[in-house]
Amino acid sequence: MLRFMGQVVFSIGLLLLALLVAVQWVAYDANFITRELVKLGTGQRLGLSLEEIAKYSAHTSRYLRGLESDPNVKLKLAGGERWFLNEREVLHMQDVQGLFFLAKRVASLLLIVLAIVAIFYYRADKLEHFYGQLLTGAIGALLLGLLLAFTISRDFNQSFTLFHHLSFDNDLWLLDPATDLLIRLLPEVFFANAALQIGLRGAGLCLTLAASSYFLKSKRVGF
Repeated sequence: MLRFMGQVVFSIGLLLLALLVAVQWVAYDANFITRELVKLGTGQRLGLSLEEIAKYSAHTSRYLRGLESDPNVKLKLAGGERWFLNEREVLHMQDVQGLFFLAKRVASLLLIVLAIVAIFYYRADKLEHFYGQLLTGAIGALLLGLLLAFTISRDFNQSFTLFHHLSFDNDLWLLDPATDLLIRLLPEVFFANAALQIGLRGAGLCLTLAASSYFLKSKRVGF
């Protein structure tokens, strides 16, 4: 029972690592953001050209990575050039950047723990056991991920709202379409599509880990 619980915890850790990597992968992908905004037509309805949408996407992805100090950016809208975000939106984006910095730290910590476990097995000359644990953990992470995806997909709005309540200690995320352009550019459907992309990329990472672990374990046992 204890061994089973340990494997469950290991699978949860791998799932969390895969999702954290996938979240950053999607958020830092300016091309993905641009494609989604063009597909939804939200930028066009605000009077943004394709060039301005791409400018916003590139700036925002760089800001979330910590490569820009200011989340705001000047864009040419239907009414002329202006700073895109108001004060409330700027403060919210600063909170969002803080979440991404936290995600980086947690992902780094999980990678360090994984490396320590690998070193332990390597020194004990039991790498095949480590690869086996990785394989089982990756498969477990996939199954847990499918369960999580099913739960979220049943009511994305409820899950999205719960995420905000858990992630922020203020109400800056409650934006008003009448006064805030950010929510008009990035409606809930954008985040639903981003969540799907995160899930697919996270699943791809778990599948890659499972396949690599199986190959390395087979090679090690054969050797």
